[in-house]
Amino acid sequence: MAKRCAICGKEPQYGHHVSHAKNRVNRRFMPNLQMGRVTVAGRSVRARVCTRCLRTYSA
Repeated sequence: MAKRCAICGKEPQYGHHVSHAKNRVNRRFMPNLQMGRVTVAGRSVRARVCTRCLRTYSA
């Protein structure tokens, strides 16, 4: 299952873990996705959405 918001399309971003010694190791910043019931165009649907969209479009 894709780690992508069904409404806004938010997906993982990439960056680095940076240690005290300034060693850089790749990491991913994951979106906070939840299954929720959202209202889109007057219809209520269950979708995998980020928490910001869940707050905005909740029924």
